[in-house]
Amino acid sequence: MKKRKSNQKKLKEKIETGDYEVFFEDECHFKLTLTIIRAWFLAGSQPEIKSPVDRFKVSIFGAMGRNGQFVSFENEKFNADTFRLFLEKLLLEADVGHRKDGSKKKILLVLDNAKYHHAKILQPWLKEVSDVLELFFLPPYSPDLNPIEMLWKKTRRNVTHNRFFASLQALCYDLKLYWRQFAHPNDELLKLSAFI
Repeated sequence: MKKRKSNQKKLKEKIETGDYEVFFEDECHFKLTLTIIRAWFLAGSQPEIKSPVDRFKVSIFGAMGRNGQFVSFENEKFNADTFRLFLEKLLLEADVGHRKDGSKKKILLVLDNAKYHHAKILQPWLKEVSDVLELFFLPPYSPDLNPIEMLWKKTRRNVTHNRFFASLQALCYDLKLYWRQFAHPNDELLKLSAFI
């Protein structure tokens, strides 16, 4: 608990400097199989929703900025190589503000301790981009400190729950269509990261 509070304090101190554009990163799988949640139906009716039997899934890297922007990257695998590809995309697409002196802010990427986030093969490249990107690791087992978890939950509620998708392509299309509204800074995602 002490380490967790210390970590939160360090993060807040970095944010308060005004030198960083903060993004929260996580990975998520969206499965083709049906997920059912509570819903309202007419009395006496029993809705039927088809469900595929295959266990196919869409794997997504995502980063949600404190400015309300969302950047995603789809890949079949989560490993050091695909994580680097995602980071390169983030550096290209992130809407980064400016410091008081007019220089561009550095991206502070808050993330968990997945093994491939610490991979040795990433270290030389991370050193090369250290002037524009810094990784900030959360304490182990603390998804509650990562607001992107709320975006994953919101996405499932609005896109995948109680819905049948005939193919992975249909699922991907609907996910990307939903996330398109968050491609630029917006108030809806800004509220999700407001507690940090």
